[in-house]
Amino acid sequence: MNALVPQKDLTEILDRIIREITLLAAGVRLFPDTAEPESESYTVYMVLEKGFHAPLSLRTENPLLIRMAQYMIQAEDITGQDLEEVAKEYINVLCGHVASRLFQLTKIPARFNVPAFQLERYAPEGHRDHIVLNYSKTSTRS
Repeated sequence: MNALVPQKDLTEILDRIIREITLLAAGVRLFPDTAEPESESYTVYMVLEKGFHAPLSLRTENPLLIRMAQYMIQAEDITGQDLEEVAKEYINVLCGHVASRLFQLTKIPARFNVPAFQLERYAPEGHRDHIVLNYSKTSTRS
């Protein structure tokens, strides 16, 4: 983690951004939980290249990612390529909001690398420390 922003504050920032963007992008309301995801999951991640040198990885269960893709693409039939593209776009949006908020707090610009996508649980090499946020089953907007 980075000493510029206390971990508690960073956790709150990430939680708020993830929940707000997920509701806007996918129409899905997330609820905090302590349980790990139960079903098969994907990981999409980026690393802050400048300013903070820290990863942001997001592991999501397949049903949530499928729901996001259907909502964003406005189609029922979703391909593996659709899932990957939606996941990368989603983390791009999250990272943009995170970078903006971190700049407001520290006046240090943050730059992210290109997002990567894994079909499993994954942590970027050389980055052991992670903030882990788990969310319960979701409800969708009508």
